[in-house]
Amino acid sequence: MDKYLAHRGILRRRRALLVLFGGVAFVPHRVRAQPARQPRIGYLLYTPITEPPSRERQAFLEGLQEQGLIPGKTVELIYGSAEGEAEFIDAVCQDLLKRGPDVIVVSGSVATLAAKKATRKIPIVMLAVGDPVGIGAVQSIARPGGNVTGVSFISTDLAPKRLQLAMQCAPGAKRLAVIWDRRNDNARSEARAALAAAPRLGLEPEAHPLASDRELATAFGRLSGSRPDLLYVTFEGGLVSANRTAIAQFGLRERVPVVSGWNFLTEAGGLLSYAPDIPAMFRRGAYYVDRVLKGASPETLPIELPTNVSLVVNLKTAKAIGVTVPRELLLRADRLIE
Repeated sequence: MDKYLAHRGILRRRRALLVLFGGVAFVPHRVRAQPARQPRIGYLLYTPITEPPSRERQAFLEGLQEQGLIPGKTVELIYGSAEGEAEFIDAVCQDLLKRGPDVIVVSGSVATLAAKKATRKIPIVMLAVGDPVGIGAVQSIARPGGNVTGVSFISTDLAPKRLQLAMQCAPGAKRLAVIWDRRNDNARSEARAALAAAPRLGLEPEAHPLASDRELATAFGRLSGSRPDLLYVTFEGGLVSANRTAIAQFGLRERVPVVSGWNFLTEAGGLLSYAPDIPAMFRRGAYYVDRVLKGASPETLPIELPTNVSLVVNLKTAKAIGVTVPRELLLRADRLIE
């Protein structure tokens, strides 16, 4: 409990910064005296709140404006962040609920499950969750059947495809390392899919489940000693997202091709990614918030899946680690980083 109280002190300081930057995270009641109460959107994050906003959160904010939902003018937007500490997510969620949100916005399975556990009445809108059915957040994609709806992607199905694409760049690869946040249900499912697909592609898989920055650093040490031929990184908005630059730099330093379902990791220096447009999903999530605030029931509001999956190849990384990208892959890529 003492650790959480200290954590809340950090959050209060961050909230003050958000106010300075124009946010309205947990603003005291006396500051918000208004003739009529604005709709209140609660935004629950597992990862830290950054200013300026991450590309994903910026896309969501722009999406809100497109729907006429302007924080500070037509709606109130309040934040709650566990600062990347899974043990605090439930308490942070309870703090957020005390602020009386009309809808809760979540990203990732950790925040989604925390919100679902905390309330069965307040509508919850997912911005990007890998497999909401698999983690028990909803009954089905077509009919969620509860208070959770939103935008999702099924990353598990894409894991074998990502490995196939990576093998085109490293046809002689024999050893595959897979890293994921073991606290994340979606990441765990995707990792299992990648590990299961590896032998069919002639790869010997190594599992590296993680739960902290320290464990990631330890994994880097082990991988430096054994040096896999490919490094597969699961899609998730927590530990991996926060350390995408470190992971990409490890691949560059050790000359190991890094493949993932996270375009941002490829932009940071990974070799390639095969992934949906995550900022576009966050922007689309704002439409769901608008629908819910206008009275739509999450129970019958179908979850939307991305229609496009893009292949991004970092040619600068390929050159740096001595990998030749075949012409077929160059022609197929949706974006080349040069």
